[in-house]
Amino acid sequence: MRAGIFWLTVLAMLPVGLPAPASAQQVNRADVLAAHNKYRAALHLSPLRWSDALAASAQRWADQLAAMGRLQHSGAGQNLALATAGSLTVAQLVDLWGNERARFIDGYFPAISSTGNWADVGHYSQIVWKPTVEVGCGFARRTGRDVLVCNYNPPGNVMGERAY
Repeated sequence: MRAGIFWLTVLAMLPVGLPAPASAQQVNRADVLAAHNKYRAALHLSPLRWSDALAASAQRWADQLAAMGRLQHSGAGQNLALATAGSLTVAQLVDLWGNERARFIDGYFPAISSTGNWADVGHYSQIVWKPTVEVGCGFARRTGRDVLVCNYNPPGNVMGERAY
């Protein structure tokens, strides 16, 4: 039984350069899927499928976040990343989340981090959450910042459940 669903935000805060014009950029679905699925494959989990509906929602939210200049979740089952414009590829932004695996422990949520703080690994656990089958992402650039939003279905990080 799902007692609660949690999500979090990662900030790849790098120095912000000069303001750049607003520009939404199409996310290369093959790159995003490969970046996610390498972490799932390492655990012998089924690969995620791309969802156009999740991607459309993620794109709208990425555009809004880029305009606001800050990160804020719009719902459960969502990973967010922020970086200086052009400093990281979309795959590298996903790797920021994937690199959290170094502190991940296979426990029952929220006891999933060697640091004792689930927020230190919550992006990674969302990527490898076994019941999750779909992902869709959006990317936006504005005022010297890149924003990546990925939405997952079904959402992960469910209270009292294991990632896989």
